[in-house]
Amino acid sequence: MPSPTEIRIKVEAAERMVTRAEKRLAAETEAHQEKLKKYELRVREDRAAGRRGANGRPPVPMEHKTVLVRQRTRLVKMRAWLERARTPRPAPSADSRACLSDPDSRLIPGKRGGYLQGYNIQIVCARRQLLLAIEAHDNPSDRTALVPMVKKTQHNHRAARLPGDIQLWLADSGYASAASFEALADLPLLVSVTSDADQAGFPAKRQQAPAGQQDMAARLATPTGRAQYRQRSALVEPGFAQIFQRFGRHLNYRGRHAVDAEIKLLGTVHNLNKLINHTPMNRS
Repeated sequence: MPSPTEIRIKVEAAERMVTRAEKRLAAETEAHQEKLKKYELRVREDRAAGRRGANGRPPVPMEHKTVLVRQRTRLVKMRAWLERARTPRPAPSADSRACLSDPDSRLIPGKRGGYLQGYNIQIVCARRQLLLAIEAHDNPSDRTALVPMVKKTQHNHRAARLPGDIQLWLADSGYASAASFEALADLPLLVSVTSDADQAGFPAKRQQAPAGQQDMAARLATPTGRAQYRQRSALVEPGFAQIFQRFGRHLNYRGRHAVDAEIKLLGTVHNLNKLINHTPMNRS
């Protein structure tokens, strides 16, 4: 069975396909109806003038128009795909592999090539790498993690009764998604849509934003956007490095719930260490 995030991705993709198919069918239907109306009008005008009827071959009826038949068939297929995405069923596959000791884990790309069986750990850092959230994401890709991590951070922010709102959200190109940008449109969000080097103002190979992400690219292209985005690497990357240096890259427990409890415990210890080390410096 796919993970909940994978199900959501497939459902969103199927919904977009269904919407496009419906719009295309409606446009083709309207265009052909207009053609039929014009032909009928010419027939009536010619008969009123004493002629036999309009010249030329009459348009194909609606039920036999090739374009409409093709679009109706496509719409039926897209709706069936959407229904399968919403209600997935377990199916055997010759290519599927399962980790019997920890079925909740995933194959994750390794830091130095290859793959490892583990979890995609996500963190949200404030200044001095203080963690605002730490979660295990159920997909090797970071693209679908942006919205859940923002929502979780907002929840923690309210639970801690911190004053005000978070002033700026920063994320690298691995989180770029038009759907995420639309869901978080009300937030001051800057996400790299080409490459981190290009967004920071350095030479880079990939300099064109994908379709649907031009607004974010324009926001980052301003001097203010570039200056703000340069803060990202200094906030979150040392946070990962400090956690790995202190606790290593291996977890002691298996299963989603146990792993979630363990990483939150590690995140709490990390924050407590930050607070304890910072307090004497302020007092002195």
